[in-house]
Amino acid sequence: MVNFLRLFFLFLPVLVCYSAGRTTNEKVVPAYKLSSSINLDGKLTETVWQSTPIKEFTQRDPNEGNPATEQTEVWIAYDNANIYVAARLHDSKPDSIDASLTRRDNFIGSDWFAVYVDPYNDKKSGYLFAVNAGGSIVDGILFNDSWDDSSWDGVWFVKTSVDESGWSVEIQIPFSQLRFNEAEQMKWGINFQRQIKRNNERSYFVMVPKKESGFVSRFATLEGLDGVKPKQRFEARPYFVQKAQYLVHEKGDPFYKGNQYKTSIGADFKIGIGSNLNIDATINPDFGQVEVDPAVLNLSAFESYFEEKRPFFIEGFNLFWFGIGGVNNNWGFNFGWPELFYSRRIGRSPHGSTSDAEYSDYPGETRIIGAAKLTGKLNESVSVAALSAVTERTYATLWNSGVKAEEEVEPLTHYGVLRGRKEFNGGDQALGFMFTTVNRDLNNSSLKERLAQNAFTYGIDGWTALDENKEYVLAGAFVGSYSLGTKEYIQRLQKNSLRYFQRPDATYATYDSNRTSLSGYYGRVMINKQQGNFYINTALGFASPGFDHNDIGFQFASDRINGHMVLGYRWFEPEGIFRSKHVYMSHARTYDFEGNLTSNFLWFRTGGTFTNYYNITLGGNYQFEAMNRSLTRGGPLVLQPSEWNAWIFASSDGREKIIVETNATYAKDKIGGVYFDSYLGIDWRPNTQITFSIGPAYSTNEEYRQWVDNFEDDAALSTYKTRYVFAKIKQHTLSANIRLNWTFTPTLSLQLFMQPFFAVGDYDDYKELAKPRTTDFNYYGKNGSTVTYDKENDEYTVDPDGDGNAQSFTFSNPDFNYKSLRGTAVLRWEALPGSIFYLVWSHNQTNFDDAGNFNFGRDFKNLWNSEGDDIFLAKFSYWLDI
Repeated sequence: MVNFLRLFFLFLPVLVCYSAGRTTNEKVVPAYKLSSSINLDGKLTETVWQSTPIKEFTQRDPNEGNPATEQTEVWIAYDNANIYVAARLHDSKPDSIDASLTRRDNFIGSDWFAVYVDPYNDKKSGYLFAVNAGGSIVDGILFNDSWDDSSWDGVWFVKTSVDESGWSVEIQIPFSQLRFNEAEQMKWGINFQRQIKRNNERSYFVMVPKKESGFVSRFATLEGLDGVKPKQRFEARPYFVQKAQYLVHEKGDPFYKGNQYKTSIGADFKIGIGSNLNIDATINPDFGQVEVDPAVLNLSAFESYFEEKRPFFIEGFNLFWFGIGGVNNNWGFNFGWPELFYSRRIGRSPHGSTSDAEYSDYPGETRIIGAAKLTGKLNESVSVAALSAVTERTYATLWNSGVKAEEEVEPLTHYGVLRGRKEFNGGDQALGFMFTTVNRDLNNSSLKERLAQNAFTYGIDGWTALDENKEYVLAGAFVGSYSLGTKEYIQRLQKNSLRYFQRPDATYATYDSNRTSLSGYYGRVMINKQQGNFYINTALGFASPGFDHNDIGFQFASDRINGHMVLGYRWFEPEGIFRSKHVYMSHARTYDFEGNLTSNFLWFRTGGTFTNYYNITLGGNYQFEAMNRSLTRGGPLVLQPSEWNAWIFASSDGREKIIVETNATYAKDKIGGVYFDSYLGIDWRPNTQITFSIGPAYSTNEEYRQWVDNFEDDAALSTYKTRYVFAKIKQHTLSANIRLNWTFTPTLSLQLFMQPFFAVGDYDDYKELAKPRTTDFNYYGKNGSTVTYDKENDEYTVDPDGDGNAQSFTFSNPDFNYKSLRGTAVLRWEALPGSIFYLVWSHNQTNFDDAGNFNFGRDFKNLWNSEGDDIFLAKFSYWLDI
């Protein structure tokens, strides 16, 4: 890896000298000041729409650089409250216009018109507003020049009409929904896109060639926004929620009826500070999710990651990202930029445990007393974001013989985040910082052992272009962390799966039971080639053993030094049977701070799009032998055998009524372990209002070294007086995501989701590690050792050496058969702009019968006959623009 990096930096000046350069753009779009009101009906009858339009659209697909096949005319107008966009989309085959309906932010194959605006004119960020011929809408934010995200939902208005010569659209966007620097004469960035489904055509007013980089930075200039004086922004969104829960419970549960019906009232507020900053605040927030998290079976030592779905945290989320910026591609390979702020930490389920009780009422989440957030830009080059949230002291209620008692399970906690970034020279360079803090009022001795009293991180990040054309960009980030708590908590932190300081063979970062704090650091630099046919990306990063940001972030690594290099070539022009194709290759290595090689692999991927718009991608990697730090769950290092895998992905033309995609993976290691998975996804649109999709997935895994447990034994001298017990596991996992979306109108939709999930694991061939840093094992039932199964108690007893001095030990049968059926039905009606009514039914049932034995017919029957939880919810939120 080091040699690769040396070669790259040696030849970097040569590569930069041969940069391909960029096409230039000097297009200007006029904005017309309105002298009379707009009747938003999609008819384009107002006088302002008779002015000279802009209409020079260029294809990006399918024939890059050619004029659009159909003419598009666009106008921009404004008053003090709104900016208006009108478009006339001529079509020589109006009967072929696709006006399908779909729920908001569901971007389907259809005929679309989109407007992109960069109100700060910072060449990096902005908003997108898209509408199809049927009136369905998508909106979102633009960031990092070429990225977008549709989780942001603004309040705006649109009308469309279809006639014998095409279709038309009128869009009204309140200035209050946008952030910009107010001035007497403003210049914004702007661009437009049109999609014609039947041609698979995407054309732009400003078209960026595929082999060039950037998007927002290439926008045309919107001129004429003179004398705009928008009102002070103040929005309130009060809400009302009524919930009814019918849950599986014990007949005598004294808490059940009191929790069955719940009513919640609260409000969110948005206050504009000028036109460029927003303060979001909330009182008794409703952070309940309409969608359920997918079922996940995790047999690893590490935490599962779930996406944020709560609106308060989604607003302005991109401003809190750290490290990500400047470069348009971030490759990971067992390393990445740290997620210093993972918003799902706030309001999560409590950490504490309780005493034994006949019945208990344990809260599923921690209530957020209040939260506030500031996001925006001070000017076109300085962005700021800050968040403060307080969660309440949370109690579980216990019931014993008619006596109730409360035990604290979560302390009063404050979460704080501060983020800022300054760009220089038109975005060629940037320097940012981020600070996070978690502060807990710990009164409970049990919680003091589980949680940090205070946890802090502070980091700086930034980027710089290495050449005039911004073809090569260098990005970097550096972070420090500090956690303070009791000895018991720091002991727990040291033993965490991210670091395992208690390893008996550790030589660099060793376990210290007297510590009351832990600190660490992180750093990473990356060079990325932003454009062109030839591609290169390389990075070098490190995270010290003591680095920890998990109190408010999501941590994936510590005690790690990682480097990679990616080389690739992209063909963007049609050639032979392909419209486009690519090939990438990479080498990556990871070491720990002791110098142990923990990962070393070669990786490749190749694929392309055929002339009929079908797609195929192939890939694979080869992992060389390395050391595994986590296999023994805090024990010594174990040799990880070499392995290889190969995979394939294919998909059909997205314009068809039935769209199919599939993938498959096969992997095998040197000692016989085999993994296989497959997936088939089918999307069917029987008409313009209904979409049905089903995605079954199946995997099998035969792993010869599945960890079971660790047992201390003074006789186990070769493994540091501990027996590390493993088994062979045969695991089957079967699941399917099933969705039905029925869109009655652009503002009224029904969404149905169901996920059956089956995961079965059969353990056998029990054994213990014979020698660290090897793949050698002592198998139970051989060489004098015994293993017996007690069916009545469902447990195994092991005597490691028969008549020897070793102690016998017992462990529960680890076989499992986990089955779940999760589903939701959501009726969503936007009764008024920004005011939404939901009716929701959520269902979940599980079954654990027949552990270790997979039989789909029997398992499905057992699951179907199991009792389940049903939750019904009605919610109404009303948008007030005060």
